[in-house]
Amino acid sequence: MNDHLAEFKQFAIDFQIPRGTALLPANITLDMRAWSDGLSDELNALDDKKNRHPEMFGIRNDGTLANNAKSLLDALFDAGIIPTYSFPINVVSTYVVNSSGAIVYQIERGLDIAISEYAPGRSIVVDKKTYQIGGLYYRGGEWRRSPARNFIDDKNYVKELLECDCGWFGLAEENYECCPFCGSRALRLSERQLLRPWGFAPKNAEAISEAQLVEEYSTAQPPEYSTLPEHDEMLGIESCRHIRMAIRKNQRVIMRNSGMNNTGFVVCRDCGAAVPNTTDKPLKNVKRPYKSKFAECKHSDTVAVDLGFDFVTDMLVLEFALDDQLIDTRNDEKNLWLDRAAQSVAEAFRLIVGKELDIEFGELVTGYRIRRTQQTFVDIYIYDNLSSGAGYSVRIASEIENLLEQTKRLLRSCNCATACSNCLKHYRNQYVHGKLDRHYGLNLLEWGMEGKLAADIPIDIQRRYIASIANVLTEIDCDPSRLTIYPAMWKEPLVGGRIYISDSYFKYAKPYVIDKLASFR
Repeated sequence: MNDHLAEFKQFAIDFQIPRGTALLPANITLDMRAWSDGLSDELNALDDKKNRHPEMFGIRNDGTLANNAKSLLDALFDAGIIPTYSFPINVVSTYVVNSSGAIVYQIERGLDIAISEYAPGRSIVVDKKTYQIGGLYYRGGEWRRSPARNFIDDKNYVKELLECDCGWFGLAEENYECCPFCGSRALRLSERQLLRPWGFAPKNAEAISEAQLVEEYSTAQPPEYSTLPEHDEMLGIESCRHIRMAIRKNQRVIMRNSGMNNTGFVVCRDCGAAVPNTTDKPLKNVKRPYKSKFAECKHSDTVAVDLGFDFVTDMLVLEFALDDQLIDTRNDEKNLWLDRAAQSVAEAFRLIVGKELDIEFGELVTGYRIRRTQQTFVDIYIYDNLSSGAGYSVRIASEIENLLEQTKRLLRSCNCATACSNCLKHYRNQYVHGKLDRHYGLNLLEWGMEGKLAADIPIDIQRRYIASIANVLTEIDCDPSRLTIYPAMWKEPLVGGRIYISDSYFKYAKPYVIDKLASFR
């Protein structure tokens, strides 16, 4: 690569496509100079990565090639510089070694799944043996005394995040002067950086007995993106009163796992040993996550991070405009409706898009965000996770009215209480099963499409809820005739003499029902 890089870049600058031979859509012109400049930037980035992390290309310390050395073609494929026939990108491996340090298993996953399934503290079973993930590692790293330092010192692997009090966050490298959501200039750096894993390995590079395993469970948050569509990008949807959409090109998406209880992870800058940040000395008695000829690492230099990564993709965004005078849009733990509604619509929409447009389900990723400014908005977004892009956002937009109708039908058609495997739950979204409620999703979708609020809760269902707390009502001498249970979507009614309680508290937070009733004694 070194021998021919400069020569090839000059070739790309000078090359001209013969007139009439390019296969391009009508009315499209190709700017060859812009294309060659972009290609040169990508090749330079690949060359820099090879120099910084030679082990990722199978180059030993002495410059010789290992058995796993990458060909130039493989390197170009992995970097997404040449088409990969829409195979997933951002793939990472977990390496399992034997007692002598030789790699016996290499298990690959997309990073979006790996930052949850392979996060430090999680366990995996390979060939009937149990391993607990306990470090970041890439094969060939054992040749270096401090293999993790090259990655942690590389800004491509460690990035600063900016945050705002309104809930927005984005990459500091984007040089935001003010919050895109609320306009505040009081942006601050997040206390933890975002670390992109380069590979995973078991704790102490060995298997453990199941009796020793204390799994520390953490999972990635839904994918988030931090920019806003321009006003002229937003398109109305003819059949929808409160939903607009935008097809957005080259949007930066961030996925991160913030660890157990949002405490992040601790990583050794030298050897890459990594554990959840849940104790005062989290790396005490933890060894290197690989076998090495070097002395055991003392973990004298550590960093607290979130695991995650960012990437650029095309997406379709659906913007739901909410009425804060009618709908519960509170930004606190008492609002048990809004997040469940948004998550449920996002998951239902993905299922319908895959079915109706005959798209492989695993190729679609969806997420949501809640924006609070002068008005509250819910953005549902969907994109494909394939390299080279598959153009799904344009296809989805062209069928949007039918897709929304089918999504509404899915949310209505099941007979489960909240969500089940017949409607919204499946293996790939198991980390959000607790947030799925098809009734709340239907509330949000009907508001967006028809401007319709959730209907009053029927008296017989209210009586059923009240019967579940009959003993408590007797103990606190509360007259049940004063009690009205209202749909969680509504902003809480304020009418003197009556006690109003959201149905969400009966479903998800019954202790709060008791506390509220007790306050009216």
